[in-house]
Amino acid sequence: MPAPAPIVVPPEARRPCVLAPKPVVDPATNTAPEDQVFEMSATDRFEIKSCDRRRAAAVAAIDAANGAAP
Repeated sequence: MPAPAPIVVPPEARRPCVLAPKPVVDPATNTAPEDQVFEMSATDRFEIKSCDRRRAAAVAAIDAANGAAP
């Protein structure tokens, strides 16, 4: 029986996840609204940690199934 064809991981899946948008900074004072900074930074950290963990696990599983080195 022939070996199954390897699963191909799209190049986009190997790139880290995209960050959330950053708050608008007032150029005159070089500050951003505190509530926006807090909300966006918390959201950003959560998105990066959860997305990158899932993405890396999926890519590693496919590479392992194909017999590729990490």
